[in-house]
Amino acid sequence: MSVSYDSPVPPVTRYAERSPSRRAWLVLLVLAAVAWVAMVLGADGNLAPATIITLMIGGIAALTMWSVGFYGNVTLTADELRAGRARVRLQDVQPWGVSQEGETPGGRLLGGAFASSLDRATLGLTLRSGEQVRVQTRDPAALRAALESALEPFRTGTAR
Repeated sequence: MSVSYDSPVPPVTRYAERSPSRRAWLVLLVLAAVAWVAMVLGADGNLAPATIITLMIGGIAALTMWSVGFYGNVTLTADELRAGRARVRLQDVQPWGVSQEGETPGGRLLGGAFASSLDRATLGLTLRSGEQVRVQTRDPAALRAALESALEPFRTGTAR
């Protein structure tokens, strides 16, 4: 048995939010299959129109779901916050820079999306540079608590 000491230890995840769920993808697949069968039966067995329409509508829906996941996934580790495509090192966040409950956050939305999704709230962060940014999340209270916990070492000066 070979042991490698060169491989980095994967970071501990403090908070993770993935979307869309596997259930949502399964629902899309089932709906597309049912719609295709219904159109084939309604068109007396003509496969071409049913297949083209199902692939077009299903493809648009799948692309939308993939985009929401790509730009909306949130992961918080001990060192960084990843929101969509954006990565923010926790040492770049002000130690008390997390917006409180009830505050309306300002600034640009992290992750690459132009606006937050309909089922999500936004949580504000203030960076050490003074810039304010927003992170979209389904559970702002849980993300806020995880961020407060992750930023605690930077408040007491014990950060690595």
